[in-house]
Amino acid sequence: MYRNARRWTSRSLLLDSLMPRWLSVGGKGKPRKPAERRKDSAQLAASAQSAEANKHGNLVGNPDHDAALGENDAGQRAGVIGGADAPADIDRAAPSLPYAFKRIGEKGVRGGDVAASVLSAHMPDFARFQGRADGVAFGAESSLQRTYPGMSSIGDDPLAPYLPQSPAPTVSGQDSAAAIGELAHSGKVVILESTPSTQATAHEAGANSLAFGMPFGVCGCGYFTSPARMLDWAHGGAMLQRDGQLPGTRLTEGPDFVSTIKRAIGASISDPLLDRDLSPLSGWRGTASWTESMVFNGSLPGGGETGTASAKSKGIGILSGSVTTPPSPQQRSLTTQNLAAAAAANNIIVLENQKQGNPESEWGIDGAGSSNIEGFATDISVDNGKTISFKINTNSTNYRIDIYRLGYYGGMGARKVHTIQHTGLQTQPNPLRNASTGTVDAGNWAVSASWTVPEDAVSGVYIAKLVRQDGTSGQNHIPFIVRDDDSRSDIVFQTADQTWQAYNGWGGANFYGGNGPATGQGAGRAYAVSYNRPIATRGGVGTVAGPQDYLFGAEYAGIYWLEQNGYDVSYLSGVDVDRYGSLLLNHKAYIDAGHDEYWSGQQRTNVEAARDAGVNLQFWSGNEVYWRTRWGNAYSADATPYRTLISYKETWSPSASIDPSNEWTGTFRDPRLSPPAVGGGNPENSLTGQLFQVDDVGSNLQAITIPYDDANLRVWRNTSVANLQPGQTATLTKNYLGYEWDEAPDNGFDPAGLVKLSSTTVPVSTYLLDYGNTTGNGVSTHNLTLYRAPSGALVFGAGTVYWTWGLSDNHDLTATPTDPRVQQAMVNLLADMGIQPGTLQSGLVAATASSDQAAPTSVITVPATATVGSAVTITGTAADTGGGVVAGVEVSTDNGASWHPATGDENWTYRWSPQAVGSYTILSRAVDDSINLETPSAGRTVTVSGPNYTSLFGAATPAVVNTNDTSAVELGVRFQTSVAGTVSGIRFYKGSQDTGTHTGSLWSSTGTRIATLTFTNETASGWQSAFFSSPVALTPGQTYTASYHTNVGRYSTTTNYFTSNVTSGPLTAPASGNGVYRYGNNSLYPTASFSATNYWVDVMFNPSSSNTTPTAVADAGDATEKGGVANGSGGVVASGNVLTNDTDPDAGDTKTVTAVRFGTTSGTLGATLNGTYGSLVLNASGAYSYAVNESNAAVQALRQSTNTLTDVFSYTMRDAAGATATANLTVTIHGANDAPVLAVQTAGQNATVGSAFSFTLPTTTFSDVDSGDTLAYAA
Repeated sequence: MYRNARRWTSRSLLLDSLMPRWLSVGGKGKPRKPAERRKDSAQLAASAQSAEANKHGNLVGNPDHDAALGENDAGQRAGVIGGADAPADIDRAAPSLPYAFKRIGEKGVRGGDVAASVLSAHMPDFARFQGRADGVAFGAESSLQRTYPGMSSIGDDPLAPYLPQSPAPTVSGQDSAAAIGELAHSGKVVILESTPSTQATAHEAGANSLAFGMPFGVCGCGYFTSPARMLDWAHGGAMLQRDGQLPGTRLTEGPDFVSTIKRAIGASISDPLLDRDLSPLSGWRGTASWTESMVFNGSLPGGGETGTASAKSKGIGILSGSVTTPPSPQQRSLTTQNLAAAAAANNIIVLENQKQGNPESEWGIDGAGSSNIEGFATDISVDNGKTISFKINTNSTNYRIDIYRLGYYGGMGARKVHTIQHTGLQTQPNPLRNASTGTVDAGNWAVSASWTVPEDAVSGVYIAKLVRQDGTSGQNHIPFIVRDDDSRSDIVFQTADQTWQAYNGWGGANFYGGNGPATGQGAGRAYAVSYNRPIATRGGVGTVAGPQDYLFGAEYAGIYWLEQNGYDVSYLSGVDVDRYGSLLLNHKAYIDAGHDEYWSGQQRTNVEAARDAGVNLQFWSGNEVYWRTRWGNAYSADATPYRTLISYKETWSPSASIDPSNEWTGTFRDPRLSPPAVGGGNPENSLTGQLFQVDDVGSNLQAITIPYDDANLRVWRNTSVANLQPGQTATLTKNYLGYEWDEAPDNGFDPAGLVKLSSTTVPVSTYLLDYGNTTGNGVSTHNLTLYRAPSGALVFGAGTVYWTWGLSDNHDLTATPTDPRVQQAMVNLLADMGIQPGTLQSGLVAATASSDQAAPTSVITVPATATVGSAVTITGTAADTGGGVVAGVEVSTDNGASWHPATGDENWTYRWSPQAVGSYTILSRAVDDSINLETPSAGRTVTVSGPNYTSLFGAATPAVVNTNDTSAVELGVRFQTSVAGTVSGIRFYKGSQDTGTHTGSLWSSTGTRIATLTFTNETASGWQSAFFSSPVALTPGQTYTASYHTNVGRYSTTTNYFTSNVTSGPLTAPASGNGVYRYGNNSLYPTASFSATNYWVDVMFNPSSSNTTPTAVADAGDATEKGGVANGSGGVVASGNVLTNDTDPDAGDTKTVTAVRFGTTSGTLGATLNGTYGSLVLNASGAYSYAVNESNAAVQALRQSTNTLTDVFSYTMRDAAGATATANLTVTIHGANDAPVLAVQTAGQNATVGSAFSFTLPTTTFSDVDSGDTLAYAA
């Protein structure tokens, strides 16, 4: 959209740095049609400035004859230029440079201050550029030529100090010194090619090249060019200039610009001047010695082609020679930026977006489109080279299908790639309907048209626009994705197509309402929706549906910006990430954008696997990974897989699982029915760093704020945020926070070393109060977040649906300006992921990846002793010596079993309230802004004294910490004990908003208050404890109530918690009527209950007989890998029971396993916990099984049973009274012999009858994964 505002200028970092004072404007001509072209002064496109006298030689802008002349030579000027509108006298001008290079002759340039000496040189001929927008082809030849020293005397060479010297030529004239300085280099060269814009092509402008490197004439007898020289004089005197940061062409007729650079042809693989690996360019590399006529013509080495135009020969010459003296850091930085930008331009997205686009007025539609012509693709995606079909329903007998690829395309946003004409009437049947699920499936429609996607089609999001041509207005869109399954692009962008369909109400129902079978919350919703439907989501067809739930709500803005900046990106659908998840491993980064609420379990597994394999993740999204889905086949007769999206939304029906499969299809975070269902209880922030918290706020969109404490983080480098002063806060453009957003809670699932990059606190009325059922008033704090997985992958979470609105203003809904701070932050973050733009937009700064690999350090200060229930302040300091800053500190009070964020960074504090007697190891770990996480040191030990006790809930935490209820209320829990004992006090879980004085009470079953207490010295949040003046004796089997009173509400809850009895040692909280409350300003006996809600009130109970801590004894198990052919034989699973050898001297005590860990990773009892070489399933009963990972290379390398590996797990067990002990389970993996396999098929051999025959097999014919095996061959 900014194309018409581009400045006609030569100003740029690239040119200003390497070509000081080179370009100047020659003439003030106005644009003319090709037929009106005149050879007048307006054709003087640019000038080459001499080094000494600041004189100019102008290039005449004639596509057939270019002339070089001296500015001060009036006779030559008059002869060439003529009058204001008179044609130039070509005969009197110096010959055009391309033709001059092809001839052997004494041609010179006359100039008032420049001698016209002509030197011979062995010169490559780059004259034959082909002026076509679809490619550039040229030949590289060497022949004895003459050159023009005055033309190339353009100033000092900035790379000269770092290049090897070659013999200097003999020159004469006033500029000889400058000429010699430029001649005396040899080394590498990088060539940038660019294709002209459509306007330029119309004016017969051709392609251009810009060379960084050494002069081609190194034989001591002349020179042609030195670093940063124009190589193309063949088309209108066109010169590379800059459009913001894009190279462009300035025509003689006016300021038309080349859209971007086309291709970089690299120098050596490793070059100190480049300071980066150019191996991706290796296919475009050739070599020429330039000492006579050795050149490469025809096909380039490595199979590279420079274009498809009609030049007779192709070839690239790269001069040899090494850089012997590396530049200083300051100089290298500048050179690196320039040459790295050249290398980045090789990606296919840059090339694609140079092509002529089509305006949105042509490819866009209004809302969901017309109902009189609509359809869908038979698959959401197609690999290039394959065929995709469309099923269309219309009464039109004459319509067309225009296929567009979405992108940047100079601001037009899409490019038409194909058109299909359709004539004749096609009557489609009514779609199928499944009453039990509410699914409408139009897969029974007939195919209306098909498109065979070209092999060279660029991966992208495509739309098939349906257009009626029968005189009746009607248009519609069919979105689909063109994949490139062979792509190794830097970025893979995933669409949120599952969410498009979840909200799509076409046919009668979506996942929120309509005419489906669901009752209760979301009544009328469907349990499954079909991809075999037109998508009407954008037009609001469907309960609560709208543009925010579709492609153009926020995803398109991200696509537009990525391609505008030339990022090397390919595309997959959400379906693809489930079914072709291994493709994610081919890329450096995965990006998810917009409103991506619905994810299948396998999709999440595949993204997590990619992260764990080192693939970086960026979530430019909010409310992401929220509802868990699964896939089914189409209901139509073809039963096509992945065409039915299933989600029973079991969180809305929590009393029993209603999905007939064993898969959980509620919210990912909801643990209530999983197990036995598979897939629940796994909050999304363990992947994204973000947890959905604020539902639809409508138009009440907010602004993200960055306080001073976050301003120095490297993500904000090169932005105004980095300039904040103490006490200041930066506010990004309003509307990016919405329409739904997330939080980054400390809930036990937050990733290690999570760094918060911003902080915005907003009161809302749609705050999620539970696992996904209820919203209400609340105060939300939003943070942008970043963490690093153990694999090294960075994971960014924007935590808001409209984050991409800061990147591009091309989106539906509220018109919102972009923000360069958001754009620069994403450039910075992608650079830290090793990804660079090919065409960085104006105003942004190219960033480099962090070189800081040193983790910060932290020091702990903590009292040596503490008392149960008392608040302890842990303090410390942290420092970073790797060049960054400390970004956060985490503290563990349980020797690393769990971690929680401290307040502050270089100086930090953490408040802790120990809940049981014992010895505690306090650890800290700091993280810096390059997300290097400290390995904790030994830490500090704190001895906690006071009464030991058993509680109902231990260290568990609530689902909702701060409810929206602000009324004074008494909240409690009903409980019983099976043994005699005493209650020493009461504890409750406090949310940060539950302020004021709190009192606690113990009640009999008849409502008599037995004892009371007041909580003092509370921490800001978490478990709070207080003790009665003396312990209270309890009678076994009797029911008691423990409660606390709050004057401000804001208590903590977990709904549907008491669906069954909750037992902990001798204590039991019965399911019936539990979770009690009573409103009032004074403390009253609570008796009311609602939805079996736990209000997180607990007791501290001590059995009358003293309890002895149990002893956990280390366990060992043995497993054996499979062997034989393709792991087809043997294999032993380790199994046993870890409690068998554990002891408890207390008679009748029962032992249970309560926790299992591998290293720093906590597992779930009854679920798989991965070790290094296999996976463990440990149940609460102590029974375990360990399966070897047969895909692990180290396992496969084991050759015999004496070759072993070990995995070590730790588990915690407890007795009936609540005392715990911990021990290790060590599993030893034994090797087995694997059969060798045929690695290379032996070619057929010929033998002669009656003659001896022998043949030696190559050593690479067979291979064996077993380490140390020796292969023997037998005929």
